[in-house]
Amino acid sequence: MTGIPKFTPLIGAACLVAGLAGPAGAQTPLPSNVMDTCVVSSSEFDSWKAPASGVFKAADSVTFDDANDCNFFKWGAQMFLWLTSQPDGTLVFDGPDFFGVSDDAYVAQDGNAAMTLQPRVVKPQEDTGAGQAGGGGVLISPQGEIIHYGINTNNVYAYYQTGVKSTSNPANFQGELATDFPTTAADLTAITNYADSTFGTSGLSSGDALAMELKTSWIDAASLDNPQDYVTAMATVATFEHTSETTWTQTGTALKRVALVGMHIVGSVNNHPEMVWATFEHINNAPQNGYLYFTTFGTIASASYDGNGNLTWLFNDSPQESHTPVLRIVERATYSGSSTPPTITADSGETIGPNTVVRINPWGDAPIPNLPGGAAQYSGNSSALTRATDLISLNRSVLNWIGDGDVRSNYIQTGSIWSSGGPDAIPTSGTDSVLRGTRRLANATMETFHQFPDSSGTGSFKPENCFGCHSVDKNDSPSQGVSHIFDSLTPLTPQ
Repeated sequence: MTGIPKFTPLIGAACLVAGLAGPAGAQTPLPSNVMDTCVVSSSEFDSWKAPASGVFKAADSVTFDDANDCNFFKWGAQMFLWLTSQPDGTLVFDGPDFFGVSDDAYVAQDGNAAMTLQPRVVKPQEDTGAGQAGGGGVLISPQGEIIHYGINTNNVYAYYQTGVKSTSNPANFQGELATDFPTTAADLTAITNYADSTFGTSGLSSGDALAMELKTSWIDAASLDNPQDYVTAMATVATFEHTSETTWTQTGTALKRVALVGMHIVGSVNNHPEMVWATFEHINNAPQNGYLYFTTFGTIASASYDGNGNLTWLFNDSPQESHTPVLRIVERATYSGSSTPPTITADSGETIGPNTVVRINPWGDAPIPNLPGGAAQYSGNSSALTRATDLISLNRSVLNWIGDGDVRSNYIQTGSIWSSGGPDAIPTSGTDSVLRGTRRLANATMETFHQFPDSSGTGSFKPENCFGCHSVDKNDSPSQGVSHIFDSLTPLTPQ
């Protein structure tokens, strides 16, 4: 980003809301007076599509240029549009170039079978099963709908992990590829050759995306007033009997059409074996705390907490006036997949019911006025404003080119995080000095109860961001350690 002033006076707190069309009800505003610091031009946007079909293609992670933050945000934006494309009537990440992940095993996909989702997302506290950050928390909408989660990897990840972990068909990768996710054309060639010789593949489609892992969050589309405004898919989800106010018992599964509410896109790129971690949410999900950004005039403007007034959010039906940042999201129940049958149990003193959700750290950084010294803290240090400005600018730019007729215009990138780069800059914690990007990154639908600070108010699990959990012991440790499914997944076997 260029041309950002180190400090300018703070102007009025009224936020000029974007004039971009969107679904009915509350939605995350994008200030229209934001400085254009991270913009996708018309020609660049067109270059994200395949010339013949006009379908979005994967960002080229092999030739990725890590010269500035904007390039990382653009990488995430292009990947989201590619992954949610439906060239053959099936979402790309639900198609044959990706695998589902269930019970520590890869699930081959052909686009014809429904996804299998669970009430929680895999985290390190559980070697098997699935669970929200911190282990166990269940997110429930005001309509009483449980949020379900899925995990996918692409073909490059699957064949790479298999080559490293298989005892019967080891790849014996050499050099940094033996311990670190692929980042070069040579790495991709080695993985492709292994897949071709061992599994009979004929090249890896979209291999230049390098290794990717996805986490997605979904809600029953039938519970929405505006399902047409969401990316949807068919999925097999758990069903529960409301046994009591404090216990729900799983009774089986059902095939339902589900709507996408959140997505983590994690992928290795040139010079970044720690992977880039980008997150996306639907604009109707939840209000967010106030923040600062640069305007077209070079001044600093403030956007206030956007839960004020009579607004209807998917995960927050309690609009409130707030001049103090909301820093705690109450967890009301936890899921136990190991019990027979699996159950959802109310936390102590709670009953099972909807959660009131707020995106605590807007654009992945600390909210205002919870910033020491207020706007004055940015004198000589404008990183938080820079990132917020970049993300707002990028989202406005991308949404402008997508157009109103595409449901993906209802999703925004709320942040991305990565390291300074190289095999010796694998983050050891969420506060490691090698970190770059949005340092308090969290998805309100996946890390709901453990947005930094420890918003659930329970336990000692306080991850500042993705790398507060997905970290390694030393900066030069194998980057494979940042993926919590890498060691536990059963390698693929030749058919």
